[in-house]
Amino acid sequence: MSNPTPENQKVFQIHRWQIGINVIVQLAVIAIIVLLLNYLSFRHFKRWDFSHDQQYALSSQTKHVLSSLQKPVHAIIFFSTAAEVLPDLNNLLREYQFAADKKFIYEVVDPYRNLTRAKELVDKYKIQANDNIVILDYDGKSKFVNASDMADYENPDQMQAMMGAQARMKDFKGEAAITGALLELTAGKPNKVYLVTGHGEPEVSGPEFRGFMELLKRQNIQTAPLNLLSAGKVPEDARNLLIYGPKYDLSELEIKLIDEFWQKKGSLFVCLNPYAKTQRLNEWLSAQGVSPQDDRVIGVANTVSMDETTGLPKFSKGLVTDAAFTILENSGPITKDLGGITKQLLGSTQSLQLDQAKSQVLRIRLTPLMQAPESFWGETDLGGDLKTAFFDPKKDHAPPVTIAASVEKGALEDVRVKVETSRMIVIGNAEVLSDKEGRLAEGSTEDFAVNGLNWLLAHDEAIGIPPKEKKAVPTNLKEEQLSRIAWIVMGDIPVFFAVLGLLIWAARGGNRRIAGILVVFLLIILALQFRP
Repeated sequence: MSNPTPENQKVFQIHRWQIGINVIVQLAVIAIIVLLLNYLSFRHFKRWDFSHDQQYALSSQTKHVLSSLQKPVHAIIFFSTAAEVLPDLNNLLREYQFAADKKFIYEVVDPYRNLTRAKELVDKYKIQANDNIVILDYDGKSKFVNASDMADYENPDQMQAMMGAQARMKDFKGEAAITGALLELTAGKPNKVYLVTGHGEPEVSGPEFRGFMELLKRQNIQTAPLNLLSAGKVPEDARNLLIYGPKYDLSELEIKLIDEFWQKKGSLFVCLNPYAKTQRLNEWLSAQGVSPQDDRVIGVANTVSMDETTGLPKFSKGLVTDAAFTILENSGPITKDLGGITKQLLGSTQSLQLDQAKSQVLRIRLTPLMQAPESFWGETDLGGDLKTAFFDPKKDHAPPVTIAASVEKGALEDVRVKVETSRMIVIGNAEVLSDKEGRLAEGSTEDFAVNGLNWLLAHDEAIGIPPKEKKAVPTNLKEEQLSRIAWIVMGDIPVFFAVLGLLIWAARGGNRRIAGILVVFLLIILALQFRP
């Protein structure tokens, strides 16, 4: 076959307009692909939190509140840039904005820089120009969250204070404060909890309740005292009755009113006083499947004492009369995010016996929430000195003993089906909600109580949000590790790019031998960089 000659070859000519159309089509296709990718990325946006301790992950409560917003929320960070909490708050509200799907918008206003905008806000919301607050505006209503409610601070010791050290932010509680304010704005009327009085209970406005009352306000829960004998009935707006450490027994009329409230799908939070003789109250609780055992939870644990010889602290086994507790896992929404925590309660504690046989007869669900560790038992000999007591298997209540339990009446077996039920929490301790107890347990008992109240109010998704601990994560490098980093930065990396440049130059110049040598040298450098 002969080769084609120029005479018999067919020449195809491509005109400039054809080239132009081809380029335009390619550019149009690229533009459409870019637009589609951007559209898909905006419509199907996904974020992952790879930070240490999940610092930017929102809780299920916050996501539930944001997903249920009916109207947009406008949040305004009215902070000066010098506020220590501002960076964490800014990152937090950015996560709110992403999670709310355009129903949460926020802006940052520095009153010392944005003078015009700051004056508008001062006139509209009647605030002070030097306030550090977050303004939440929803459907014509507004709520303010102070900077002091968003963080816990740790004061320096005396020596550090003398050297000029300032208070350090220990915990960031912005999510709990902001979400609590959103609950109050979106839920309409706040939930009403009445504290039963007239039996020696602590005053609602007393100092021991101050911290707990603040927590309830953030959860859109209002409190008020209630003397059942004077009122003659439980108020219609009551969502929950709190019976907190009565020193004297309730009357038959009061028990009758409480039982009627319970039968009408009411809820109760009962904290028992182990020293009180409350026979009627105990009998009513026993009829609901929870029997107070009239004992004291004590046990053996490590104690700290000073060595008389050396003057140094020493650890030894000793009897502990303040009960320790472990919050049980897999006990429903009350213990969510708290399971496994082991702390110590203040004051005396009595154990509870759960009558599971009544669960079928009364159609109730009994769930233990707190148990004492295995080294604690229920001491029944209360006439002697508890500090010299010992476990007697013939008389005492053997471990594990239950300290707190929940009761739910009318619930279905399938937990996925939500129905209105009667709910109750019983704790065998009368100081579990006090401020001093919350400080001793580092907030775990307060978180437990808030979770419990939200469960009692049928806010299964509105569970307390734990604070984000501000941890310093040090980077401790050995001397040889620092030396290796220095060699990589000042030696390996510059030489790597220099050899890469020579390789490109040799390849372009056709010097294959030099190029081969440089490739080998480049591989050696890579091996040195990734050497163990």
